[in-house]
Amino acid sequence: MKLAYINALPEKDQFQEFIQTYTEECITFGAQAIVNWNDFQSDHVISVYDENKLVGIGCMAGECHVHVRPTYEHREIESMMNKLLQAESKVSLVQAQS
Repeated sequence: MKLAYINALPEKDQFQEFIQTYTEECITFGAQAIVNWNDFQSDHVISVYDENKLVGIGCMAGECHVHVRPTYEHREIESMMNKLLQAESKVSLVQAQS
């Protein structure tokens, strides 16, 4: 299945559903789920969807913060989001200096 990488915050209900599902999966898989979700108010946010279902979110708030549902970790979403966020951050820096 194709993933869609969108350069925007998800809708509020999608975000809340993601937080719930992400937390449940982290508990099930024994992963740490300590996240400051307020970091995602940044201007640099990437949301990842699988058939309109939010499966990952990342932002650049001083540093990269990326969270992918554990059931999707094998799809290299985290590394792609890190690359996209770093590239977006560099473009913003260049534009700010212009």
